[in-house]
Amino acid sequence: MNEMRDDRQRIEAIVDTVVADFDSVELVRRLVVRERGGYSLRIMLDREGGVSTELCEAVSKSIAMRIDAMADPAPDYELEVASAGLDRPLFTASHFRRFAGRKAKIVTSQPVGNRVEFSGLIVAADETAVVIDDPHAGATPVPLAAIKRANLIYDASADFKRK
Repeated sequence: MNEMRDDRQRIEAIVDTVVADFDSVELVRRLVVRERGGYSLRIMLDREGGVSTELCEAVSKSIAMRIDAMADPAPDYELEVASAGLDRPLFTASHFRRFAGRKAKIVTSQPVGNRVEFSGLIVAADETAVVIDDPHAGATPVPLAAIKRANLIYDASADFKRK
């Protein structure tokens, strides 16, 4: 059992190290779970300007090479490296702070002011709550602990304005 935990921790460290080696790439999410006698690795990346399939492939190859060299025999694993996408998920207070001024959708696990869904501009965030300016509820502080899922709302007009 300790060997499995050690393998998982080493795999997580490899993922963190490999992604850090790529310039300006953010590790949005690293999920390493034990499945069917092996590991399932789901890696989500982001960077300013977007994530290309070439970047995902390069990160994937680098992670695979490091895992394969980690032990003899290397643990069985399935690896998926993907972009966070246009509707990028938001997991941490720093994610919300980074995207302040952008539109997001938040779904909570418990009611906040009699609501469980909020959409609007991210006004601010600290380590306990994010304030979202929902057109129906106004500027509402939503406790981070109550957030079930959150993501950016893609605004195509912002892309046109940048060009």
